[in-house]
Amino acid sequence: MGHPSLEILQAFLPALSIPPRAIPSVSIGFTILIASIFSTTWGNDRYILLRLALAPIAIYFFWDFGYGLYPTPTRGVEVGRATVTAYGMMRIIETTFVGLLDKKLPYWIKDGKEVPLPSTLMDRLAYSVDLATSLRGNSWFRGTSWDWAPKALVEYSPTWSMSRTRFVVGGIASLVQQFLALDVIDTIIKSRTWDTTNAYPITSLPIHEQVMFATCVCVQTFLAITFPYTFFSCTFVLLGSHPSSWPPMFDKPFTASSLGEFWARRWHAIFRRVFERLSSAILRILSVVQHTNAPLDRTRRTIRAIVVFSLSACVHILVMHRVDSTRGEEDSQAFLDPSTVMFFLSQPLGLVVEGVVIIPLCDAFLPKGWKGFVTRAWAWAFLLFSGRFWADVWVHGGMWGKGEKSVGFSVVRGMKYGNWKMV
Repeated sequence: MGHPSLEILQAFLPALSIPPRAIPSVSIGFTILIASIFSTTWGNDRYILLRLALAPIAIYFFWDFGYGLYPTPTRGVEVGRATVTAYGMMRIIETTFVGLLDKKLPYWIKDGKEVPLPSTLMDRLAYSVDLATSLRGNSWFRGTSWDWAPKALVEYSPTWSMSRTRFVVGGIASLVQQFLALDVIDTIIKSRTWDTTNAYPITSLPIHEQVMFATCVCVQTFLAITFPYTFFSCTFVLLGSHPSSWPPMFDKPFTASSLGEFWARRWHAIFRRVFERLSSAILRILSVVQHTNAPLDRTRRTIRAIVVFSLSACVHILVMHRVDSTRGEEDSQAFLDPSTVMFFLSQPLGLVVEGVVIIPLCDAFLPKGWKGFVTRAWAWAFLLFSGRFWADVWVHGGMWGKGEKSVGFSVVRGMKYGNWKMV
């Protein structure tokens, strides 16, 4: 057992529990990614062979980081490592192979104006590091974003005009609120012992419990991303980074007024860039879309949505396979898990129903003030209905086991039962 204070910190910040022996692999992977991006600044047609030669090496090291036999304390940390692996491999594929089809380089936008591509050695290096580490289009540099950043991160983010003091004070208050919410969710999910031999631990429950626990999975996912992000953003801002580099990870997802708004704007955009780039390459190869800025019609948008959510399903199948690889044969799940496929591939269907049926009917028969209420009710009814399938995967994977630590100590259980110890 480690020191109690370290265990509490690791419960809040799972990245601190990553096995030290795995760190060199992910470091090498991202170093190769930076080098690959750096080579594109000299001309996308130059050094193609170098990038093609380096790509398998980077993919190997990313895979070793996530799937190497390094002892990991919890399944939550395994999920984190596997997620980084999937993201790193997709960034390498996007930079190396998708770049063969789309040779236009990303560029910075500073104060609303396009910044010329770098020409000096240091500027090329800054460009490469910034692009390699940008998850959603935000930049390490003040007042700067990438041309592919969603509008929510640039035009609507409150952090662009926020002082450091206000950002840090607000972040600390948010951390307290998030901790209490995590504690409540953790208390609910730990109120029973989950049978991981049951492939359908949530959808086999009464319907009201299915809805409750599917909601818990959604909120817990939200908090598992925002809590460490809030901590690290406050830390970096205290060290001198500007708040504009740290827009919120989510855009108030629980206020989404439609299913399309939820996925396009409200949910996190960590994978949006790579999914869009990879899906565009796939669709161009299949001659479904051409390389053009013209808007897509409904059929092509639907096909793109199917490809994007299929890519997301593949990522989540690989992530949960990392967890499943540590389990016994008696309760392991199929690699192509049907519940995962059902959740992710039901989303394009929901988007089609919303666009073809729900919204037109609302426009035709409802007063303007009622449309938002109906589309919001539809969106959350659909998300909770389909979310039950992903909740099955999550719980069957052991993510709600007694050894998984969402919080370092429990205020709720401490006040109610006198049980303040780590859980």
